[in-house]
Amino acid sequence: MEQKYKGFWGRVLRVNLSDATVKIEEVDEKIFRQYMGGQALALYYLLKELSSGADPLGPENKIVFATSPLCGTRFPGQARHTVASVSPLTGGLADSQAGGWWGPELKFAGLDAIVVEGQSQAPVYLNILDDRIELLPAEDLWGRTTGDVQDLLKERHSSQARVLQIGPAGEQQVRFANITNELRHFNGRGGLGAVMGSKKLRAIVVKGSHRKIKVHDPEKISEINNWFIKGLKEHPALSLHQELGTPKGVVPLSVAGMLPSYNFQDGSFSGAESISGETMNKTIGAGAHTCYACPVRCKRSIEGSDGKFKVTNRYGGPEYETVGLFGSNLGVDNIIAVGECNELCNALGLDTISTAGTIAWAVECYEKGLLTQEDTGGMELRWNDTAAYLNLISLIAEKRGFGEVLSQGSRRASAAIGRGSEKYAMQVKGQEFASHEPRGKWGVGLGYAVSPTGADHLQAAHDPWFEKPGEYLSDASWVDLEDLSEVGCIDSVPSESLGPDKVRLFTYLQQIWGFHDVLDLCIFVAVPEFRAISLTQIGELLNAVTGWRTSLFDLMKAAERSLTMARVFNIRQGMTSDDDTLPDRMFEPMREGTLKGHSIDRDQFSRALKLYYGMMGWDNLGIPTEAKLHELNIGWLVSE
Repeated sequence: MEQKYKGFWGRVLRVNLSDATVKIEEVDEKIFRQYMGGQALALYYLLKELSSGADPLGPENKIVFATSPLCGTRFPGQARHTVASVSPLTGGLADSQAGGWWGPELKFAGLDAIVVEGQSQAPVYLNILDDRIELLPAEDLWGRTTGDVQDLLKERHSSQARVLQIGPAGEQQVRFANITNELRHFNGRGGLGAVMGSKKLRAIVVKGSHRKIKVHDPEKISEINNWFIKGLKEHPALSLHQELGTPKGVVPLSVAGMLPSYNFQDGSFSGAESISGETMNKTIGAGAHTCYACPVRCKRSIEGSDGKFKVTNRYGGPEYETVGLFGSNLGVDNIIAVGECNELCNALGLDTISTAGTIAWAVECYEKGLLTQEDTGGMELRWNDTAAYLNLISLIAEKRGFGEVLSQGSRRASAAIGRGSEKYAMQVKGQEFASHEPRGKWGVGLGYAVSPTGADHLQAAHDPWFEKPGEYLSDASWVDLEDLSEVGCIDSVPSESLGPDKVRLFTYLQQIWGFHDVLDLCIFVAVPEFRAISLTQIGELLNAVTGWRTSLFDLMKAAERSLTMARVFNIRQGMTSDDDTLPDRMFEPMREGTLKGHSIDRDQFSRALKLYYGMMGWDNLGIPTEAKLHELNIGWLVSE
């Protein structure tokens, strides 16, 4: 098989599950020049081929698995892939990136993306061995945990094959079921696992023999790679990230008053040290693991027991989001208990953020008398009751009893229960909050509101990094605004602000984070607060791979194009500017913690939305203008 282009193949696999056919399409280089990969490439196919108002669980929906030219090129942070579809949780865009090993393996098999359409009548899985591609029966996989299925498929095909799959929750079409590869890496948000489940597609197994991706300038790639590896230990953020992983943030955020606790009622948690990254390492730490060709090794492995709760290293370890939401946000101060919740979610194929957030909604509603044992099937719901949460996780995955209600997510569950319970659902567009408190980071609140996928903490770098910039070696900030001077951001901005300067900073940061999603490049090696690969170096890296002449301007435009395409996608699915909002709790004083009494100013928030729309080239209702669509070279969307 000849690689036609540098960095990518120009080959997309089409899978029609309704008639059990597969075919490979040749794609012109111009498509990759404009959309590059990841989120934008996936949206290109979804917008071209889906009709407005597509049912996320119907046969008309499609799901796209996309890589980028960087993927598989043996550079830190390039192991990610995107999965996108219509979200069963929000009804709009579901778009999620995952690291690991599956994305590079897809490239090694000579493919850049997969478009799956239709629905199978019986469970199947897709097996890819270079150009040998087949749909195989999966009845014997149905109902099994992700760990069991991975063992079976690797034994059946190859121990070196990479397995992407859903779990029992996806089979049951739980609206926040996720997708996992190698049991430790997740396309977590939006219910993408439910989409695969609705299509009866249990797994995609990939094994490629084209192990070396052809690139334009391997010497330049090696130069940047060697520079990164040499400086890894000198970057305070990256070295700590390597030592503790994302749970490094638990104690600092609690001290700062921004660790969500008791369903976002409080911002500080008395048991924060007990669930910290340091405690995890000391008590149940079993080393670290990584993604393909990445020296950072930020992923946790855990193993241990306290006699009541037990964890194995089978499914890795919890990230910060899981620690915060199954920990402080549910009042749990036992890291082993949090680890077991994480392990069960991963075995069953559930997004930990939405699972824990929906359970927290239920616990607060029970505490306030809005839910009773008649609603819960006789269960009492209390804070710091992990045994009950483990039971609920299983019930949710099975859609049984009260788990059937919770499996819909907090927005639908609260609408079904009523009684004012909607007030306590911490969600945007139907997707639950991640473990970040917007009342101390107003830009994060704006990001939650305008994110096309619902509440998402990965829309932009978080506010505190830009409050005291330049203190490279201090614990307070690892950001030097010189890192952003290339896009004209040279002034610090307060965290609790949504003035024009903050909206401008957020808009540019959203585009910077956006081209990471287009390139499927991990934020932990390249975004400003980690002071690793600079904005200029990202363009140099892409050019060294492809031979293009991509500039920072091109990258910013690629991200703006992708964000605007996502906006059009959601408009076609029936969303409006009314969906760009936050729960009332965010505009009310925080109950306890360092930031007790703090809230987002509602008037500033409303003005910020309009400013953001204007800066994006959208009208006052958040609809992209015809001029903006043409300026971004996506005028084909005007008639949509």
